Amino acid sequence: MKLFKRICEIWHIFTAKVNNSLDKMAQKLSLPKKALSVICVLLSVLLVAMLVLTISIGTMLSRINRIDGNEPTLSPEQLEELLNGTEDGEVTGPVVDVEDVTISTQATEIEFSDKVINILLVGQDRRPGQPRLHSDSMILCTINKETKTVTMTSFLRDLWVDIPGYYHERLNVPYVLKGFGLLNDTLEHNFGVRADYNVEVDFAGFQTVIDSIGGLDLELTYAEAGYLNRRGNWDFNDASAGTWNLVAGMNRLTGEQAFAYSRIRDLDSDLGRSNRQRYVLTRLMEEAEDMSATKLLSLLNASLPMFSTDMENDEILKLAAELIPLLSDLKVVSQRIPADGAFSVVNIDDNGIIKNVLLMNDDDLKENMKLLREAMGAK
Repeated sequence: MKLFKRICEIWHIFTAKVNNSLDKMAQKLSLPKKALSVICVLLSVLLVAMLVLTISIGTMLSRINRIDGNEPTLSPEQLEELLNGTEDGEVTGPVVDVEDVTISTQATEIEFSDKVINILLVGQDRRPGQPRLHSDSMILCTINKETKTVTMTSFLRDLWVDIPGYYHERLNVPYVLKGFGLLNDTLEHNFGVRADYNVEVDFAGFQTVIDSIGGLDLELTYAEAGYLNRRGNWDFNDASAGTWNLVAGMNRLTGEQAFAYSRIRDLDSDLGRSNRQRYVLTRLMEEAEDMSATKLLSLLNASLPMFSTDMENDEILKLAAELIPLLSDLKVVSQRIPADGAFSVVNIDDNGIIKNVLLMNDDDLKENMKLLREAMGAK
């Protein structure tokens, strides 16, 4: 109400000044006062429209959650419990002591084109009320304004990396330690890349987003359809198990079904899960291209609360101004790090806890960095 009152006050002051100066302007320009009145009314309408649009955009952007990208959210006790819990699953194959594991240190900073924007999406499927947890999904969206290409690169959470200032651990650990800041430092240290902007995505929130557009068409394999029908949205909604009738081929999935699909890991591995998550994002982008302005606005309103970022409003608006003109022509490319054949699976004994991780040697790292360089238009 205070903002509305202030706008009214400004409007009255503005119109009073306009009326007082109309006669003087008419005399100087040799125009009828009526013609100047019409011009001023049109300008006033434009001014009010711009003011309302600015306020509306500000209100809309306020729906995005703001987080500090460099501070821990867990107590030391919670952190120790989270990091030192027992591993799930049966251990197969040889086990290597953590002290005997060597991590490649050949990464160099990638000097990418000034036409490239990097946005890091971090996904969590935490429950309501829980603090920041592991970064289960890390997708670097590289937008090349010159080639009009967006490359979605998934970094797998089980990659064994060197965390600057800490120790060797999985890639999903830096985020739970200190958020975006340490995760970006770790990516730069191990792969030579750093995000310009950081966004945390609540993948559980995709249920609301997808439902807001009436579902999402996704193609399922026979195994995926059967798995979802048996288990439903496990551990989020046990009652959904056995109630779905999905089939192999194209299905119109509800938000809950699409969320459960993006979490499937048992059928293959985290490699398959990262592929599914990128597929969901790609399909959502494709559907958004054909939406009416009204439906797109509805999608935007439903989407914003599921995002958290360290970006300010002016940074978001600047980014939007750069990207909106490109949206209709953007080509989407999907890849992951590590790529096939550029890693090995290792069981590491980390002080009595056996961890099944992905390890890269020097040659593996070179192959993976080649993908990143190409995506970023590196010289």
